[in-house]
Amino acid sequence: MNTSQILIAQSLLVATVALFTGCSTPPTRIQAGGPTAVTTMGVDLADFKNTAGSMVKELLVHPSISTFSQQNGGKLPALNIGKILNKSDINIDMAQIAGRINEDLLNSGTVELVANDAGARDANAQDAFESDRKNNNTGKADFYLEGEIMVLAAKEGKVREKTYTFQLRLNDRNRRIKWQRTIDVGKQSRAGGVSW
Repeated sequence: MNTSQILIAQSLLVATVALFTGCSTPPTRIQAGGPTAVTTMGVDLADFKNTAGSMVKELLVHPSISTFSQQNGGKLPALNIGKILNKSDINIDMAQIAGRINEDLLNSGTVELVANDAGARDANAQDAFESDRKNNNTGKADFYLEGEIMVLAAKEGKVREKTYTFQLRLNDRNRRIKWQRTIDVGKQSRAGGVSW
């Protein structure tokens, strides 16, 4: 191989490496769920954060919650987060949604959350047994929060649209609905372009 052939081979090698490595960029840190985060046709982190935050703000100023302490000798309202059902067409980590709601409620300092896991129920039963009580009211909630996520899909020509509906309801001990809020999150995409 002469010098010019070696130089051409090296140039081709450098060009090939540049071609394959030039298609990707090193990862950068972004704000999770922020304006530069990836938006999908499904429900993403930004949707969780925005929807849960907005709903909790509205719930906390509703008279059922905001006046509860005044009407009950300074006692904070106790909430039990019930089931939030996924009636949509995608697999959603429902713990993400419940976690965001729990976090916002707890950090408000205006409500208490009733633990509803197996450990809390066992501790409550043990306490009732040890104190020889037939009924133990420890851990009873004043309100129950429950909800669902639903989806509607539409298609017109090359345009696809999905609307995810988040709904929360606050019920009292007698299962009367005291508050309800629905928020729609719409996603739209246009078919075409390069698909990978």
